[in-house]
Amino acid sequence: MVKGVGSLRPDALVLVLLAAWWVINLLQAAFTGLANDEAYYWYFSKHLDWGYFDHPPMVAVLVWLSSWLPGALGIRFCATLLQPLYLLLFWHLIRPADATRRDAVLYVLLCFSQPLLQLYGFLAVPDAPLMFCTVLFLWAWQRFHRSNTLADALLMGLAVALLGYSKYHGALVVLLVLLSQPRIFCRPRLYVAALVALVLYLPHLWWQYSHEWVSLRYHLAGRNAWEYKPSFMFEYLATLLVLFNPLWLYHYGRALFSRRHATVPMRGALVWTVAGFALFFLVATRNGHAQPQWLLPMALPLTALLFYEARSSRYVRVAAWVCGGLFLVVRVLAVTNPMGMKGELWNQEATYSQIAEVANGRPVLFMQNYTAPAKYAYYTGGTAFCSPYYFTRESQWRFDTADRAFHGREVVVGNMNNNGQSHSIELADGHVFNYDIVPDFVPMRELRVEHIDPIDIRLPWLQPADSSRQADSLPPFSLALRVYNPYSYDIVPSAERPIRINFWFHWEQHSAHSAMALLTDTLRAHACTEIHPQMYMPLQVPDGTHNSGFAIGYTFYPPASNTPVQRTTVVRDSVGLAVRGDW
Repeated sequence: MVKGVGSLRPDALVLVLLAAWWVINLLQAAFTGLANDEAYYWYFSKHLDWGYFDHPPMVAVLVWLSSWLPGALGIRFCATLLQPLYLLLFWHLIRPADATRRDAVLYVLLCFSQPLLQLYGFLAVPDAPLMFCTVLFLWAWQRFHRSNTLADALLMGLAVALLGYSKYHGALVVLLVLLSQPRIFCRPRLYVAALVALVLYLPHLWWQYSHEWVSLRYHLAGRNAWEYKPSFMFEYLATLLVLFNPLWLYHYGRALFSRRHATVPMRGALVWTVAGFALFFLVATRNGHAQPQWLLPMALPLTALLFYEARSSRYVRVAAWVCGGLFLVVRVLAVTNPMGMKGELWNQEATYSQIAEVANGRPVLFMQNYTAPAKYAYYTGGTAFCSPYYFTRESQWRFDTADRAFHGREVVVGNMNNNGQSHSIELADGHVFNYDIVPDFVPMRELRVEHIDPIDIRLPWLQPADSSRQADSLPPFSLALRVYNPYSYDIVPSAERPIRINFWFHWEQHSAHSAMALLTDTLRAHACTEIHPQMYMPLQVPDGTHNSGFAIGYTFYPPASNTPVQRTTVVRDSVGLAVRGDW
């Protein structure tokens, strides 16, 4: 057998080695617990659409296509298929004309030594189709650059559309590759490719339009940090160094800046992709953390450049063998878990079975955690939903109305690791589930609140009544609000089940305060009700412009926001405090 492998041609040897890697990925996919985001995308696949709150639809389609298989493979199978396909295609794009069997082994070994390619070779996440479509686009671009035929233009348009359906920063791949050859913009057929891509992408654009461009608003502004921290940049640079192996830093530099590898196929496109992604997300750290997977499209260009450097460097080849061996050991340990590690990949069935025992057939409403309901449904088959706090991020659950079926039922309302509920249990994965059992539950998440007039509140300081009062105080203020109830039932507050309306302000990751009042009006079904709550402004809110909105819910947990997030300015002076908002 060894003799047979040793006699294979380089292309065939790459195919055999990638097939072996695929078997490793299949085993990892079958015997490793689901990551949180994978369960979330499994939830997507149960509701196929042209778009989702935070992602295009490609990952949902891939999970749906795998659903005929049992267990975790029923989610991950298509993702595992994509990696050997794009690695094989990429080999054909960058292989030397005089490639040898040693080159074939070296190429696969360098790919196997990239941490991101290890991790995103078996997980069912948008990065798997992103990588496949990136290589597909590079192949189409190379054909178009060489021959400029109409068929190649159509192929490139298809590849661009598929990139857009995979992940939004696929647009950065297209832009950087095109900029590496500016003369290509003079070719009329490039615009044919652009038109094809646009036509194929129209269903997703229509979905975005009909959902108020929610994904763009979330990615461009909704996930930004509340304030800039220099640590964002330093964390990013450290992440960049670790992800792409500091052992090869010198050789990366030689490969990127030396002219000795000027004949590397598509060298300009590869260098532009590496440099462009690194600089783009360095600049993006002004707005918050840069997540490691965003850098994944750099992995193959860096590997290709390093491959040509490693052909004449024994050090790189030896380091690749060492790193590849270590990664293989880590993957075995991740499956067997001999050290009893806790986290989202381990003990998940036991964890959610514990919650199911508490629920005892009742629906579970998870507060804040948008991946937990999907994991609960996957591992237990039970009914669950997510209702975010008003100061946390929204998710695809905002478009789901399944919680309407909870009306009038006994519901378990809980969260992971946040206090405030009456009961708690320690879970197998190390988290704590805090919960209440709520009889006769009434959903209020879909209520919509509008301020009748622009917010322009001026509150004078009240003099302390005596010297024992240490803090200034403010008089109450009244708001004129209109609340639309889309449900088929009236929402009636009572002394036993008081309902609170919050005018909330959020200015840092964990800093939120609300002006609050108890709801006294009945909110009639399918009708608008005008209310005039009287509130006190929380003095903890600092001066500045903050995210704000209105939320209505029971007093025993923070409700979801019932308005789009708005920007409201708070200003103090010697006379009093002003609150102004562009509503």
